[in-house]
Amino acid sequence: MAAPSNVTIKDLSGKWTMNKKISDDSEKVLSFQKVGFATRKLIGNATITLHVQQYVDDNGITHIDIEQSAIGLKGTTEKRELNWEESSHSDYVFGKLDGRSRWINLDTVSQPLPDYEVTEKEASFLSQGWIEDDSENGGPNGERHIDSFVRNKDNKWTARQIWGFQIINGERRYVRKAVVKSIGGTDEYYLTLVYDRVA
Repeated sequence: MAAPSNVTIKDLSGKWTMNKKISDDSEKVLSFQKVGFATRKLIGNATITLHVQQYVDDNGITHIDIEQSAIGLKGTTEKRELNWEESSHSDYVFGKLDGRSRWINLDTVSQPLPDYEVTEKEASFLSQGWIEDDSENGGPNGERHIDSFVRNKDNKWTARQIWGFQIINGERRYVRKAVVKSIGGTDEYYLTLVYDRVA
């Protein structure tokens, strides 16, 4: 289901499901991230639902709390603060993660991150295909995207996502573009994940 025009990156609150028909297959990426075989198969067959609550605190910091659920799988919870400060999170799917999130515009996607090289290929992939007009403004300074970066030191991988809205098959959709790479290695994966607004 297409995202309503009044739903923007400014407030993603609501219920979303991953549309696997038009999203990239994540099986190889999950295997690379050392997600167990049984869990990968459950994820591959299940409807992944995100229950999102987005709000701004008294200090003007945007929070995005996400409860992820799927039939047959234990749920997980993610809590992001868009202040670009590092915080740690752990769950049974991806293990211990150190991450940071922020508002971003596409012209800064290619800039270096802490202890991480942003390649030209990565920046190009993450920056392409988005709706880029004033109707998508959502951040405090008119930003149209969210940048989420995590590092798993134990399993030696990083994952960077850019969130926003794109036109997919003629319909406006909530999209996450992701680049997953090995730390100190050559493995890298590029994913486009598309979500339907269901409530």
